[in-house]
Amino acid sequence: MKNIKVSVGLSVFNEGNNIANVIRDILHQKQEGWKLMEVLVFDDGSNDSTVKKAKGINNRLLKIVEDGTKKGKTYRLSQMFKTFKGEVLVMFDGDVRLVGENVITKLVESFNDPFTMLVGGNSQPFSPKNFFQRAVYTTFSVFYRSRIMVRGGNNIFGCTGSILAIRNTLARKIMMPSVINEDAYIYLYCLNEKYKFSYQDKARVMYKLPSNLGDYIRQAFRSHPEAVGIELKKYFGSRVDRELQRPMSFYLKSVLITMWTQPFEVLFISFINILCRPFYGIISSRYKLSWFTAASTH
Repeated sequence: MKNIKVSVGLSVFNEGNNIANVIRDILHQKQEGWKLMEVLVFDDGSNDSTVKKAKGINNRLLKIVEDGTKKGKTYRLSQMFKTFKGEVLVMFDGDVRLVGENVITKLVESFNDPFTMLVGGNSQPFSPKNFFQRAVYTTFSVFYRSRIMVRGGNNIFGCTGSILAIRNTLARKIMMPSVINEDAYIYLYCLNEKYKFSYQDKARVMYKLPSNLGDYIRQAFRSHPEAVGIELKKYFGSRVDRELQRPMSFYLKSVLITMWTQPFEVLFISFINILCRPFYGIISSRYKLSWFTAASTH
């Protein structure tokens, strides 16, 4: 696929601190083998300077969609999937920074395979600044090993909403339900339709780690494998468990490797995760949009 037409979409809420940065990162990407058609910013009722700062960037390809209401990321993704013009939609979170000028190129390369409908990139946290962030970072270390070691990254751990690309053929089919784990839902939907997911480790974005316990818990209830499993089994059945399964020996080895260098951080965050575990089912069944906004990562 030469000169593939690409739309870029962001669903944002209160990203005033970073929205201009990520838009500029997108506009400064080298267009090698693809052509940028539009940059769509769907604002989900922000009450800060997000919209003002986005509109402050003068570029004919930039389009801001706002209605002043907060309806959640899945609602905005549904809007995005219906309206984008490109052959491929590349999605980023509003709180990330793109690493280098070839992030989109690396994602788009995977679509040379006609069976590939969904492509994930490498989302990594910025370096931790204190003990709490170092503890949270240990969970990423274990998660990243799962991402790259299981089927070479072509797995559910390689599909994160902060950097994701989807072919219009698949996007037009998806009617997003109101779920917490929108990225896992899209991944599982792709497989259910017998399409292919591909992971691109060299397409990298950076994000902030949560800096307080409340925000970490919000993220845990959204992205922890056990939380994902509880929420999405009603849509995809036993496929969810199969995709989330990691050999116990592999998982324990990953934890021990991380614990060797950061024992206190691993013990601290493991204790927090153990305390959260009994509540995954309760939180998932009583989902409220306002519960999952983590301010410290913006």
